[in-house]
Amino acid sequence: VEGVVKNVTDYGAFVDLGGVDGLLHVSDLSWGRVGKPADVLKPGQPVTAKVLKFDRTKGKISLGVKQTLPDPWLEVPSKYPLESRIKGRVVSLMEYGAFVELEPGVEGLIHVSEMSWTKRVRRAADILSVGDEVEAVVLGIDMSNRKISLGLKQAGENPWLNIAEKYSVGTKIEGQIKNMTDFGMFIGIEDGIDG
Repeated sequence: VEGVVKNVTDYGAFVDLGGVDGLLHVSDLSWGRVGKPADVLKPGQPVTAKVLKFDRTKGKISLGVKQTLPDPWLEVPSKYPLESRIKGRVVSLMEYGAFVELEPGVEGLIHVSEMSWTKRVRRAADILSVGDEVEAVVLGIDMSNRKISLGLKQAGENPWLNIAEKYSVGTKIEGQIKNMTDFGMFIGIEDGIDG
């Protein structure tokens, strides 16, 4: 249906469909993230929407704009196959990881355990910031829950793979004492790697 935005609220917009109003909820505006409906809609703006629900008894019409466009998740397995390298932008940080937008409507999560080969990352904000452009590797896709697992550390070289070559048994090395315990001391060998 074609309509005109009547007024915009925090949760969506009311659209005049020619004498009757329909509610366009914020979650049905776009496949991508929408902070506030006012960021994308203004009163008087024409919109094309799909009728999602029509309750005759209550006189309520639910509308969706994103439903008029192809669902980007339908192409996720072919566009982002396992072990492929992707580029994206950090859009949200949680204690446990960072959400990266690959395209509008498609986000992946880099868990803190997949951020560094050598550093123990406790919070995603210790490594990344919102707005950062990152390169990562696709570790898993869960189509039923619309989840993509990404690895930041996998986009770089794993320093543990060549440790045995660099420091063979019998090699003399010098390093700074990082920590002392009752059972011994930890010596820094190189960035993030202790012995």
